[in-house]
Amino acid sequence: EKLNPSVNPITNTLSNLNGDWSLDYTTSDSILGKGGSPKIGPIIQNIDTTTLSAKNSEIVRFGGLVNIPRSVTAELSPVSGRVTDVKFKKFMLGPVSFNAPDSFRGTLDITYLDDEVRLTRGDKGNIFVLTRM
Repeated sequence: EKLNPSVNPITNTLSNLNGDWSLDYTTSDSILGKGGSPKIGPIIQNIDTTTLSAKNSEIVRFGGLVNIPRSVTAELSPVSGRVTDVKFKKFMLGPVSFNAPDSFRGTLDITYLDDEVRLTRGDKGNIFVLTRM
């Protein structure tokens, strides 16, 4: 993280933050779905700093029989060049969608970003390691 080559990745228009990222490691039990339906394949995160939006997508297997897409969209509100507040907007489970409660918020600090790897720390102390797709 001390060798971060990117300055202000959220607000820098030349940043390589935008695009699809695969979540390769996290300490977040809720994102890992511990105790819930097993995930099939990677968790994909799309970031778009031009619209200040993000989307996390995955496929989960319900009842051991049916694979269903699941996703959540979020609005980003930059606090600084590398820190953004996150407000979750809408959850989708297959064809069903519903608005996220207003309390579903957080903060992310992008502590490292290069062409292939992104390290992020969340406000609850979790670490996220993502690789470019």
